[in-house]
This record gives sequence, C-alpha cells and structure tokens, in this order.
Amino acid sequence: MGWVAGLALVHVVLAAALGWALGAGAGFGWHAGLHAALCVPLGLLALPWFRRGRRGRGGAPAGGTGGSGSVLAVVVAAGVVSRLVLLAGAPVLSDDVYRVIWEGRVVVSGGDPWAQPPDDPGLAELRDAHPEVRARVGYWMLPAIYPPAHQLFAAALAAFSTDARVMKAAFLVAEGFVVWALFGLLRRRGLPDLLLAGYLWNPLPLTEIAGSGHGEALAVALLALGLLAFERGRPGLAGGLAALSGMVKYAGFAALPFLLRAARRRRDRAAMLLAAGAAVVIPLLPFLGPERLADGFLARFAEFGGTLVHYARHWQWGEGLFALLAAALGAAARPVAFGLLAGFGLALLVRRVPPTRAMGWLAGAGFLLAPTAHPWYLLWALPFLLLEPARRGPFFGCLLLSLTAVFSYGPFWTTPPGEAWVFPLGLRLAEYLPVALVLIGFGWFAGERSTRSEAAVVGDGEGRGVPGSEAVVDVHHGDAGGATVQEREKRGEPPV
Repeated sequence: MGWVAGLALVHVVLAAALGWALGAGAGFGWHAGLHAALCVPLGLLALPWFRRGRRGRGGAPAGGTGGSGSVLAVVVAAGVVSRLVLLAGAPVLSDDVYRVIWEGRVVVSGGDPWAQPPDDPGLAELRDAHPEVRARVGYWMLPAIYPPAHQLFAAALAAFSTDARVMKAAFLVAEGFVVWALFGLLRRRGLPDLLLAGYLWNPLPLTEIAGSGHGEALAVALLALGLLAFERGRPGLAGGLAALSGMVKYAGFAALPFLLRAARRRRDRAAMLLAAGAAVVIPLLPFLGPERLADGFLARFAEFGGTLVHYARHWQWGEGLFALLAAALGAAARPVAFGLLAGFGLALLVRRVPPTRAMGWLAGAGFLLAPTAHPWYLLWALPFLLLEPARRGPFFGCLLLSLTAVFSYGPFWTTPPGEAWVFPLGLRLAEYLPVALVLIGFGWFAGERSTRSEAAVVGDGEGRGVPGSEAVVDVHHGDAGGATVQEREKRGEPPV
C-alpha cells in the first residue's frame, strides 16, 4: 500500500508540474517531457499486475485492485487531485472551451449559433459585453458545429458564468460518469478494478479535459452510461443515452446500429428506437421555432450541418494513415478514408462484435484514418479499449498513442505567430510509428483466436475476475443472470 501511495504522490506532483509548464509557456520540451513522465507512475503501478497476468490463461491478468479497496481509493483520489490542479489554470493548448462559452451566450441571448457566426454584426453587443471570451474564440467566420444538446448544456452554464474554469469543472463532473461507467463495465467483465488507473492516471484525459475543457467528456460519458445500461438489460435507456451522446458530439450516433444489432428481442429494439428518437427531438425543439423555420426544415437542417460539412471537406491536421492516403490518392483520399472506416464499421456489425468493443475499435480506427486527428479525439477510444486487456494490440496501441499524441502539439509551441502550422515528418513518425509497430507486433485481431479461453472468467465474490474457470457472464446481450459459454453453445449462439 505504501508504494501505491508513493506513486500517487509522484503522479500528483507531475500533474502540478505540467500545469505550471503549460501556464508559464515553458515550451514543447517541458510539455512533452512531463506528459511522458506522467506515464511512469502509471506503468510502475501496472507492472506487478501484468506480471501476475502473464501467468494466467487467456492473457487476461488476474487479481482485483492489486490488494484491497484502499488501493483503488488511492488511485481514484490521486486522479481527482491531479485534475483539480489542472482545473485551476486557464486553458492553454486549445481555445475550444471559449467557443463553447461563446455559443452558450449566443443561445442565452436569443441568437442562433448555427446561423450567426461570431463575426455576425448582430452579435456586436455580445462581443462588447464579453471581450475576454471574444479574444479567445477562433474561426470567426464559421457558425457553430456543435449539435443542439451540446448548445443547451453550454447555455445552461454560460448563463451563470463565462469563466472557463466553470465550464471545465462541468466537463470534469461529466468525466466522473465516464469513470463510474468504466468501473461498472470492468466489474461486469470480472476485470481488475486497477484498470481504472489506465484512464485516471493517463496524461491524455488529464490534459484534454481538466486542462483544456473539451466536450468529449460529456459525449463519451453519455455513451459509456448507455453501453453500461445495455449490458444491465435496459435497452431503452441505452438507446436514449447513445442518441443523446450523438446530440452532444455526432460520433455518439455510431453506437446505435451496434446496440440495435445486439438487441435480441423486437421489443428491445423498439424501445431503443423510441428512446433514441426522443433524445434527438427534445434537444432540437428549442431551436425549431417559427422564426428559425422561415426557410423550411431542409434549410434549417442544412444550417445545423453546414460547418460540419466544411470541416469534413477541408480541415486536416495531425493525421496518421490519412497522410499516406493523401500522398497516394490526392483529393480522392477523403472519400476513400471514409469508405474504409464505413467498411470497417460494417464488418464489425456483420460479425456481431459487441457494442462496447465495437465502439473502441471503431473510434481507434477513426482516429487513425481521419484527416483531422486532434489528441482529444482519442478520448472516444480510450475507455472502451481499456476493457479489453487480452486484445493486446488495440489495448497497448491506444495507451501508447495517448502518450505519443503529445507530439502533435509540437507546432503549437514552435510556430511563430501568424505563420501556418506544419506537422513535420519527424513529429509525425514519433507519434504514429511506435503505435504501428505495436499493432503489427500484437496483431489487431489476434485476440479473437483465444476468445473462448479469455471468456473463462468468473467473479471471486467481490466482482473481480480470475482466469481459468469455466463460466462467463454474458455482458453483451443484457442477460440478467448471465450465461456460461456452454449454455450459449447449446442455444446455438456464438461465444462472447
């Protein structure tokens, strides 16, 4: 226990140092170095656990929290304190949170963020009233890209405060539900609670949510809660939460086909669709008044997606595999990348890959194929890939990418003001080459061959799993009592 407390203290001290380096503008060397250093206590914490796990069957490490619930409590406490340390500072790496605050104020004032970009003359009074926010909002010629539920959330907070720390705190509360859902999903799989440290002590969510205040925290929280609800046998709630996640960030909608595919009863699918429809319509209603529909529904929905289309067609930064496609195919790279991602998603759907696993793999593939791959986009994959330690390619690849993604910030620190950012080949290789080697070395689908042995997991009486037994809880189809592999085979169903 003492060594865990020592690692927790090191983690908090490094987080405080990172907060100082960002706030003081210490430069890329300090940023990248402290980002990497934050992975050291995480690795030392996990090392004994992985050593024990290598002796288990199926590649799934054994053990609960590594000793007692007090170990998990220390891990969680250190994660909370490190986030509070970064919460105290102003966002440095991104101005997105100021855009969120601005658009929230537009909604509060009765404006239309999808029809009125920040430089709209009709918002002059708002700009004069909030000059500190105006100074940090970029892309003044583009209207809003965020969906309606995101705007309502922003408006509810911006009505009371335009302090970026208030918005960051709200996203941190949302992130707490990510952790809570991840804990529940780990318990249902009989996996060690200590895997939570892979998220709580990871420098990526620490920097991007507590430090920069990205809205992925809210969208991923809703999605994770929806997936947990599905595994607990509540399909209607699952569909509603997944759709609401999509109404915060459009990526959340990707979960709905997998949830519908995994539902085993027609009434479950009907409940999902009904709840999903309500989750889409209700946040839309405040933005569909008569004055907003003067040009018709189609024109209004074109406004909702206008900036999203512009983003998909023109934006490019931090790309991985897409850079190779662009070099080989030129302008055709974008539709090809989209086609590859859609084809991958369809393959997962046809193979009946469970929704939680599918979301992790699809988000990871999307990050690698996207023309724009900002580090915080990886937050869509990280929680779900942590649920699959036996599939070592995606598991270690995502953890490694959460470390190397810091290299995409190199131009932020080194480009003189007014000059265009360029992502040098050296930084690109530093970010993606180690991940490619990990994926090639382990094999993306290598874990599929050992599904039966990996599935032999039962709880030890405290919700923690030990490999080598015969039963497995059916966490992917909402069975209330669970089912053994043998029982599923007797029913003619594939193993989990």
